[in-house]
Amino acid sequence: MDHYENIEGGWTVAVGGAGGGGGKESPDTLRSRAQSSVVAILSEGEVQGFEDGVDPLTKIFLDDVPIKNVNGDYNFEIKEIVTYSEEEASGKLSGSSGAAGKSSPASFSRNSSSSPQGSQQDKQTQVIDSLVIDYRVGSQDQSVMPSFEDVRVEQSIGARVTQEAGTVTRVTTSNDFDRIRLRIGVSSLTKSDDKGNTKGTKVQFTIQIRPEGGSTIFNDTKTISGKSRGPVDFEYEYKLSGNGPWVVSVTRLTKDSGSVKVNDDLIWRAIVGIFDESYRYPNTALMGLKVGAENFTSVPELSVELLGLKIKIPSNYNPKLRTYDGIWDGTFKTEFSNNPAWVFYDMLTNPRYGCGQFITESNVDRYSLLPIAQYCDEMVPDGKGGMEPRLTFNAYITERGEAYEVLNALSSAFRGMLYFSEGSVVAIQDKPKPITKVFSPANVVQQTGEDGEMTEPPFVYEGTARKARKTVALVSWNDPEDRYKVKIEYVEDRDGLIRYGYHEKEVRGFGITSQGQAQRLGRWMLLSDQLETETISFKVGSEGVFLLPGEIIGIADPAKGGKRYGGRLLGAAPSGAVIDQIFDFNIASTYQFSVLNASGVVETRNVVGVTGPSSSISIAPGFSVEPVVGAPWVLQENNESVRLFRVTAVNEDEGLLSVFATLYDEEKFSQTDSGTNLGMKKSPTVTTMGTPPVAPSSIVFGETV
Repeated sequence: MDHYENIEGGWTVAVGGAGGGGGKESPDTLRSRAQSSVVAILSEGEVQGFEDGVDPLTKIFLDDVPIKNVNGDYNFEIKEIVTYSEEEASGKLSGSSGAAGKSSPASFSRNSSSSPQGSQQDKQTQVIDSLVIDYRVGSQDQSVMPSFEDVRVEQSIGARVTQEAGTVTRVTTSNDFDRIRLRIGVSSLTKSDDKGNTKGTKVQFTIQIRPEGGSTIFNDTKTISGKSRGPVDFEYEYKLSGNGPWVVSVTRLTKDSGSVKVNDDLIWRAIVGIFDESYRYPNTALMGLKVGAENFTSVPELSVELLGLKIKIPSNYNPKLRTYDGIWDGTFKTEFSNNPAWVFYDMLTNPRYGCGQFITESNVDRYSLLPIAQYCDEMVPDGKGGMEPRLTFNAYITERGEAYEVLNALSSAFRGMLYFSEGSVVAIQDKPKPITKVFSPANVVQQTGEDGEMTEPPFVYEGTARKARKTVALVSWNDPEDRYKVKIEYVEDRDGLIRYGYHEKEVRGFGITSQGQAQRLGRWMLLSDQLETETISFKVGSEGVFLLPGEIIGIADPAKGGKRYGGRLLGAAPSGAVIDQIFDFNIASTYQFSVLNASGVVETRNVVGVTGPSSSISIAPGFSVEPVVGAPWVLQENNESVRLFRVTAVNEDEGLLSVFATLYDEEKFSQTDSGTNLGMKKSPTVTTMGTPPVAPSSIVFGETV
């Protein structure tokens, strides 16, 4: 039967009984004395830091395991935690230990005996003697982290030191080290006798250090003595003198083992060079971690979940509530926000990590971003019975890239694009919009021959290829419930699958950490392919000067509508207009009249009280701004005669403007937002019958072989 023994250092070991008559094994007496020290750059600064009301230790991970669970349980058996806090970091780490004040250390102990010896918890929880944590949010004037006032550079060695091979020598990688630490250990340290008893043993070696070309400044003899079944490392520190670089040699004094009964391989693992310099790292968010390496086979990977970079947002914007107080005056403040429109603006104008050295704030149409940001913040169903913002951006940008490519990738996070117009950068978004211009053969350029006959139609159409109409989207996104690992959201268009077959499209959900948002992105892309299947091009004169990409235009083409539905005004009044043709109004149809008013805005009104042939139109309600004579108009009959297109490009061509646009269907936006369903159960449909069915009778069965 096993029993448990406490040995030096607080370790608990299980010792088996000798019921089988075999040899005895002494308990392990060695453990590593190496300490891992890491200063990790979390982000360009300044960041918001840990979320209010959240214990930071639940958001700090060692090898993807949180130090502490949200229920208060620790995932590591930590004997002592030391945290530092300071005012500029909001003292948020002090919530774990009760520390307060600037650069003030605090500690508390967790006794390893808090769990019963030999319990399941003891067997699964790693023991850490000490843990030191500090962090800075990345302000310009932040202070040095007290426990991380030096800079360390590790030079990996990984050499087995034997008498047979002789002395192992390495040269330091820098001439300026103030100190070095040698990490030397054994892969195991045991010795067995003929009776099967296993005990500890020892291995002896020397360390010599000298400046390159100089005399020896250290000649130390070291001994590792004890027993360990696994690898054990020790660190030996030396203060350097003379001019570097320094030559470091390790020589084994103990005879090499020639028997399987003795395990004493000596391993020189690394040289750690130390600069006794203190750095504040301004504008850089940092976290310092020191942890005893006794229970880690390598330096643990540190990861942190916190609120990211503080960016420029409107001065009247509340990023937590996603609301605006009053009318924005165009000024900014600096706070954390994951609204993709303001992330885009910050990247565009920041001079340190963005394009601010080349683009000034005066070159950016900030007011065009406001409705984009508001659309992103609108709450939509999350597919799980709750609500969430329509579009957010949560991502690390870790690599340099071409400015235009990075900005376009950021604009895709709000379903947009950017372009340059009149010396300004303008962002546009694919969302429900009103008509800004109307066109018919009366206000576009028509190509005619010498005989005055039209040589080509005023509007030229092209359809998208059937293979280009994707029916399945595979959207990659980062799942916060699984340590932000990449997941794939499968989205399909069932009607499209039946009609066009399986055509797959892989989509990268840049900055998406919501499954609902990933599904909406896939559905938006599929609906765009299925509903916007036609492109149009035409030429205009001066009326197209102010036409911009992203605008919605109405096209009244008699070749599509069957008759003329557009022209120019002959007269106008606040309550009606006179058009340049006699139109036969059908009493069974509904009509909407759209015209460009004197302010350059298209106003659409219902036609009332007009039947039969007429060139006079009465509307309700009246125009807010009276149209001018000659203004273009279109007439919508039963929502079929005027088709909507979204402008994609406007090019100058021999004094004229060539306009390119794609078919626009506003229905896709409501379908995108309302169709999210992530495992929600649908309510069953129950049909009640007024009269019970008559029971069948005289049933005859037949069988044929």
